[in-house]
Parts: sequence; C-alpha cells; structure tokens
Amino acid sequence: MRKIVILAVGLMVLLASHGCSDFLTPEIKTDIPLTTFGNTPTEANFLLNQAYSELRNDNITGSIFWTSFTTDYSVPPAGTTLSRSNIARLSYDATDNDIYTIWTAHYTAISRPNIILQKADAGLAKADSPAADQTAWKTISAEARFIRAFLYFNLVRLYRNVPIIDKPLTTFDEIAAVANGTTMKEQESKVYDFIIADLTQAISGLAESSDRGRVNKYAALTLLGKVYLTRATIEKYRDASGDGRANYDNALKTLNQVIASNRYALKTYYPDNFIRDKQFTGNNEFIFTLEFNELDNNGTRVGQNSGYLNNSTTNVEYGTLPGANGGSQATDFGFSVFDVNSPGDIVRRFWTFEEGEFQRYDVNGNKVIQVTAADCPNGENCEVLLRTSEPYQFTRPYWYEVIADANAFRSTPGTPDVLALPNGKTAFSIIWGNGAVNNNPGVRLVKYRRNPLTQANYTQNTWDADLPIFRYAEVLLMYAEAGNELGGPAVVAVGGTITPLAAVNLIRDRARNFVYYPSLTTTSRIIETGPYKTTYGEVFSRVAKVGTNPAKTDNAADTLAKYYNQISAFRGLRETPASPTIRNFKEFAATRNFVPDFPASLSQEQFRNELLDERWRELAGEQNVRWYDLTRYGILVKRIQEYQNLTNPLTKRTLASTPFGQSVLQIPDKKYEYLPVPNSEITRNANLKQNTGF
Repeated sequence: MRKIVILAVGLMVLLASHGCSDFLTPEIKTDIPLTTFGNTPTEANFLLNQAYSELRNDNITGSIFWTSFTTDYSVPPAGTTLSRSNIARLSYDATDNDIYTIWTAHYTAISRPNIILQKADAGLAKADSPAADQTAWKTISAEARFIRAFLYFNLVRLYRNVPIIDKPLTTFDEIAAVANGTTMKEQESKVYDFIIADLTQAISGLAESSDRGRVNKYAALTLLGKVYLTRATIEKYRDASGDGRANYDNALKTLNQVIASNRYALKTYYPDNFIRDKQFTGNNEFIFTLEFNELDNNGTRVGQNSGYLNNSTTNVEYGTLPGANGGSQATDFGFSVFDVNSPGDIVRRFWTFEEGEFQRYDVNGNKVIQVTAADCPNGENCEVLLRTSEPYQFTRPYWYEVIADANAFRSTPGTPDVLALPNGKTAFSIIWGNGAVNNNPGVRLVKYRRNPLTQANYTQNTWDADLPIFRYAEVLLMYAEAGNELGGPAVVAVGGTITPLAAVNLIRDRARNFVYYPSLTTTSRIIETGPYKTTYGEVFSRVAKVGTNPAKTDNAADTLAKYYNQISAFRGLRETPASPTIRNFKEFAATRNFVPDFPASLSQEQFRNELLDERWRELAGEQNVRWYDLTRYGILVKRIQEYQNLTNPLTKRTLASTPFGQSVLQIPDKKYEYLPVPNSEITRNANLKQNTGF
C-alpha cells in the first residue's frame, strides 16, 4: 500500500464517486493502492472527482481569503485576537499557523492532479488501447492540468517563491530534492511559465462544453487570460520591469475567445448568480463553478464560520462572523465606494454587504429585541432591522426600525443618536447600534448567505448555492483592463471585439436592473407575511426624535413616491421573488442617473483606477479579488497606509474614528504583499529558501 507524501506531510488519497449527480455526495475517505487503482479512465475519473472536491477546501477557495486578508476596503473588526488575525493585522511571520495551513492545503490538492497525470500519461502511452480510452485519457489529462494550474496560480500569487512539484513524491530522496528559487523573482517567473504550459495543453484537450462542476475549454481560456493579465500588471506596475505589452496582448486575445464564442452572457439580475434556484436558469454567466448541496455543512466539509457556509451566531446575520473571530468586514470606504463613485449602485451593494438582521421583538413579552438564533428560526416571523448610518443617500427609506410596538421606536431611546442638520432638521445617525453612538454597522459579506424567505430548503448550516469561480462578468472586466492598457478605454485593441468602455458598461447596465413592485402604497406592509403589520405609511411618517414616542409627519406618500424604485429594489433583494419583474433604473426619471456608464472622456489612467473599484463592486468576496488586485499592482501596503487616516468624502469619517481603525492594524511593511514560506518546511528541507523580509 503506497501513501503519497508531499514535502513533509503524509497525505491520504481521498476517493469520491463519479458522475455529475454523484459528484455532490460526501466523499469517502480511504487508502487505496495507487499502483493498481486508477489505471483505467473510469477509475481515473474517481480520482479526478476528488481533485475537484479538493478545490472546495476553505483554504483554497473558501472563507479564509475574506476573513483573513486585509485590504483598503476590508479589515478585521476591533478586538480580533485569534491566531487567524495575524494575517488580518499584517503582523504574521513564517511561524504563523495559517501561513502553513494555506500552503499545505494547496500542495495536498496538487498531489491529486499529479497522480492523475501520471496515470493519464501511462494510459496514453499504451499503443493498443481503444480509441475511446485515448479520448478519455486526453480529457482527464486536460482537466487535471487545469486544476493543477489553478492551484499553482493561487500559490504563486500568495507566496511567489514556491517549489514546482509536477509528479507524485514517493520517497524521502524525492522529497529532499524539492527546491524553490534562489530569489523570489526568479522562481515566480518559472512558476508562471509552468502554469501557462499546463493551461496551453489543457485548452488543446478540453471540449467546448462540459458537465456542471467540470471545466471546459473556456474555463481554461479564462484562467489563462487571468494569468497573462496578472503577469502583465506585475511587469508594468509592481516591478516596473517592462511595459507588459506582450502579456496584455495575450490576455486580451485569450479572453476575447471567450467573448466571441457567444456561449456566455450576463444574467439579467445580478443576485441570480448567487441564488440556487436561479444560477442555472436564464443567461449562462457561469464559466466554472464548484458544486455544493445541503449536505455540505460544517459537519461534513470545510468553510464553516464564513459568508460561504455556516454562520450561526448570537445574532441571526448572514455573512462573515462578527467580533473576535478573525472575520473581516467592509471598511467605511469598502461600503461607500458604491455611493461615492457609483451612485445608485444599491442592488450590488446591498446584495454584497447589506447590514440587515432578522430578529424578533418582544417575543417573550419583555419589551426587548431578541437576538438569538432560537428567537428567529430560519428568519421566519422576524422583523428586518437595518443598521445603516448617515449619510448613505440611497438607503434613506430604510433608516427605521420596523417594530410593531408604538413604545419601541428607539431600541435605547436615551442615547444621543439623532443628528442636527445645517438646515435645522434632524436625522438618525445610528439605527440600532447596540446603544453605542460610534457602534457603526458591521458591514459583513452576505453575498452567499441571503434572506431565506423564498428558499424552502434553507437552514443556517447549509450551502445556498454553487460557488462561482469564473463568471462572464470577470471576463469582461479583465478584457477591459487589458484593452485599456493596449490602446485606451475607447479603442478596440487588435484581436479584440469591443472597446473596454463597452465591456465595462455592459456590467454597469446590468447593475441598474432591479425587482419592480408595481403597486406599493402607503398601506402596503413592509413584510407581507408574518404577524407584523407595519406599513410604509407608518414607517415613512416617523421623524428622528430621541424618545419612545416618535413624532409623525404627513409626507409618507411623498417619501414613498420619491424613493419608490429604491424601495422596490431593496424589497426585491430581501424577498427574491420566484418570477420577479425586472426593470432598469434608466427607465425612470428619478433614477435615470443611477450607476452611470463610464464616460468616454475617461483617460487611460482614470479608467484604470475606476476599473479597480468596479472589480470590487462586482466581485467583492469572490476569490480574494481585492487582495490579488492590489498585490499585482504592488499597491496593497501603500493603499492601506493611505487609508488609515484618509477622510471618507461621503461619511466625513476616518478609519481611526471607527471600529475599523488603527487600533486593529499594524503599520504595514512592504513584505506583507506576499506570504513567507512556512518555517517548518524550511526546517525540514534545506533546499527551500525563505522569502525576502522573513
């Protein structure tokens, strides 16, 4: 019986059932004799399914990249003390456990395609094998190369100086021979060459279509385009070692093959990318997804305590965990970038970062808000409490608690939570902030954990949907970035199909689509089902006042009319109707200027800067996008240092005055744009060199 060993870590090969339907079942863990198993395409497909399953590891595509990696737009909450916070605080070193865990997760996963490729090469070398077997082996080999390239792309962006292991290691002599580069830059370049070679071979062997959860030619083209774009950015901006033009050109032409195939299109409604019932209906935006089902909870797989999976806490919130648990939150800037540079971008912002809670009021007759999961099972019969602070202009209709009790307008009425405005009027500064004036909203990622009102199978411990790895939206954004560098925002670059402006504005236009309710009046209930009867008229007639008896005004109908489309959009996000009416903000005079197109007047530099923010709006929480973006440009540390004391033009706050402030982050050093090689690996193997600064 042979066990595969990677570096100093003994690994057990995991065996999963084959086939699209069986692919979702819990894996069976067992030792298998690799000398005799996997030598036919059918058996090799068992191993391939396990290789796909490995990608679901929390340290590969899961929540660790949201909860641990600080950027200018996301940081750990105050009070974070657990070990995971070492990465979040930018204070890690080579002995940090998470540095080691991420490393070993990837190399464990890499051992799977290495085994498969060994089997495939042997199968393809058999001169007398049937043509069907030869075809199957070619496909298996291509898929394994994609998986290996995906894993190495993660590793090289995280650690840079990583050893290339391209075959199973079965002896201690083979392990001892593993080495990385003399310098980070030298080895980084070799790894990118290795990834490109794997993907080039994968593309030649992959079909144009595939089963769900498996890769096809266009998934490999998307990854290859992303690799070229990353390499170009590093060359031109991070290292300033060249103009990156050859890699930008390769990126654009590669990504254009995906666009020109006409196999993919943006979904009409942005949230449908993350709702199980909608993901595989309508336009096909998914190029590659990882599959999950109701059995994939924290008892059977990775990803607990994340916006991806389980989020059982003292509050029934859907998103990354609050408090001292190492979870990140959107900063004041990460939240307001949807308003400052993209006014009216409420569908994407609220779907990504909505700070709403389902909680029961007075369930026990004690005149207080109940905050435990038991008080609000599955979100049923619970009110929505928004903790949105001034002055987010496009959320005003929901700056109110919706509680069916006239004496409970303020959760803690003695707190000074009302602002005096220059015009003499008053406004709420905090809507239910746990009674603390500066307890600003904990703006947590909720992209994958939504309101369960229309999700019959929802429980707190189940996955809601498949995880998108590559969406067509990102292809358009990457294409736009490469095209801009080659010729500017308004030029169709050689080898392209559309201008960068046109590509981005397709995404901007989709962001304007919202669920439209055609018949809301002041007598309509905020929540249609359940015991609470509060109407729009009752809510919108309340004005800011400290005390238990709110004053009333007569402008509820005017407020409803003024904010009708925002109300419809927000209601649609909460309820996610089965067959919604989708309208576009541009259709209505009051919202015509919401999410405006990028103008043709943008310079190349302006377009580049705006595009980085557009990637955040569209892709926040997906595959560590912001951290990877800032590190490939070499500006992560610069941006974090800059934003420590920068005043937000919308909220007039600095991070130092909020729970996201300087008390959490250390003064960052340039070395925190990459991770160190784990010290335990270097101790075991003298051939491994440590990264600069560690």
